[in-house]
Amino acid sequence: MSKILQISSESVTIGLEDGSLQDYPINCCNGFKPEIGIEVEVYSDGTKTLIVKKVSIQNVIKHPNSVDPNGRHKVNKIAYVLLTFLLGGIGIHKFYSGHIFLGILYLLFCWTGIPSLIAFIEFIIAICKSADENGEISV
Repeated sequence: MSKILQISSESVTIGLEDGSLQDYPINCCNGFKPEIGIEVEVYSDGTKTLIVKKVSIQNVIKHPNSVDPNGRHKVNKIAYVLLTFLLGGIGIHKFYSGHIFLGILYLLFCWTGIPSLIAFIEFIIAICKSADENGEISV
């Protein structure tokens, strides 16, 4: 397994499977932005070199209710934004994001309209957040 070890403005240093280091032009990275630590596959025919990001099974499998290192829940951005806009007044987006207690509070006080106002603010915040490579945001 080859891994990106160093990045400069013009080249990428990759540690190859045999333990050697090889420098490649940064424009050889095909379809991804190079970052240190990414596992890659290097293909070369002597005249052309392609560096392709290795797909990890962990990136493909979705983990429902996954938690990031800061203790925040990671949810699909599109689903969260839609739930917040359409059903946020009764707290469905809170249940979806794993905040059960807050979801119950939203349900109890939905008749006041206050949860709808808060959900609208959370909707705007969620739209402004940028999603990660899996389309998830932390809430």
